[in-house]
Amino acid sequence: QRAYELGMVNKVAPEAEVMAEAEKLAARITANAPLAVAASRTVVIDATSKTDDELWKDSGKAFASIVGTEDFKEGPKAFIEKRAPVWKGK
Repeated sequence: QRAYELGMVNKVAPEAEVMAEAEKLAARITANAPLAVAASRTVVIDATSKTDDELWKDSGKAFASIVGTEDFKEGPKAFIEKRAPVWKGK
């Protein structure tokens, strides 16, 4: 509960509902572009061992590597066309 109050977690669930809530969160995450999810995951993991400056630099590199991808173009296109994006991981 304290971690929630500090903004460190998104939700507090009763023990009996933890797995169901985790699966809902996983579904929301995996609905996003896989290249972006992978890059975000890497930065989050690296946050335990790198400085803020290193993380900002790595985030910039990750963004630059995604900008030219099919998935990067698909997100805004799907939004404009009012449809769900079809991610290819490319």
